[in-house]
Amino acid sequence: MSDLIQAGNLGLMQAKRSFNSANGAPLAGYAKFRIRGEMLDTVRRNAGRGPVAAAIRTGIKAGPGDEEIELENILPASSEESPLRLTASRERAAILGEEVDRLPPRYRMVVRLRYSREYSLREIGAVLRVNESRACQIHRSALGRLRRALSSRGVKGFSQLM
Repeated sequence: MSDLIQAGNLGLMQAKRSFNSANGAPLAGYAKFRIRGEMLDTVRRNAGRGPVAAAIRTGIKAGPGDEEIELENILPASSEESPLRLTASRERAAILGEEVDRLPPRYRMVVRLRYSREYSLREIGAVLRVNESRACQIHRSALGRLRRALSSRGVKGFSQLM
């Protein structure tokens, strides 16, 4: 939350610096879009990080010829981790991998590029020959399908997927 507040403050400062009152628009209206844009950019820059991204990466094969990402590389090594919890995490990762494999090819490619190879949306757009905004739309749709599929299978803990 504090990162988003900081991003919003940066957007406000940028809006104040670049505002031109000759256009006839009020500063508040102009600043609203700059603040929102800066916050969205921050979210997009950090979308491949965090617990949801790590969970998605655990159950996804990177692609032909690449090794599968191992769960042990992502979960923290801790003596407090119970074998039951690790088993449950592996089962969830396996279910996630199955659901990713069921996605349409284009969605599956976007998810794999984003979370296995950590491509940016701009790079994914270049691979798909679409602009960054369209790559973001495809990514969002793929995550929505995953969320619904996981929910229908009773897998909890992925409600954070967009």
